[in-house]
Amino acid sequence: MSDSTTLQGYEAKRAQLASESLSLCDDFNKFSDECSFLCDAFAAVAREPECITPETSEGIWYVCYKLKIRIRGYRDQIDEVHKGLQALKLKQ
Repeated sequence: MSDSTTLQGYEAKRAQLASESLSLCDDFNKFSDECSFLCDAFAAVAREPECITPETSEGIWYVCYKLKIRIRGYRDQIDEVHKGLQALKLKQ
C-alpha cells in the first residue's frame, strides 16, 4: 500500500473519529442538562416526602433506570472513540 493511500486512510479515520467525538459531546451536553433538571426535581420531591406516592416512586425508579442505560450508552460510545484513537496512535 502506498504512503499516500495509508495517509488518506489515516486522515479519513481521524476525521470520522473527530466527527463522532463532537457529536458525542453535543449529545452529552444535552444529557447533562436533563440530568441537572432531574436532580432539581428529585430534590424537590425529597423535600416533600408526603408527595411520594407509589406512582411517584415507580416514576423515579423508571427515570433512574433510563438514566443508567443512557450513561452506559455514553460510556460505550466513548470507549469506541477511545479505541479508535488508540489504534490511530499506534499506526503513527
